[in-house]
Amino acid sequence: MNLSTDQFQRMMNIVHIEGVLAGLNLAKEANKDTNQFYKYDIIILKEKDVLSKLTGNLEPNLLLKEMLQLSE
Repeated sequence: MNLSTDQFQRMMNIVHIEGVLAGLNLAKEANKDTNQFYKYDIIILKEKDVLSKLTGNLEPNLLLKEMLQLSE
């Protein structure tokens, strides 16, 4: 079964936000011993909030199942 356009876009948005979070966490770690370390926390929190809205905090297998059901 294929995902609908909306669900495919949702999945791509999730993948994008995961990449953004990975990059932010790398940047934060690179500044571990500086006063810049905590400046990333608010941005990370906002991105996690977006991710939470996209996923509904579902485990990946349940999220995929939901996306497939919504694509029918």
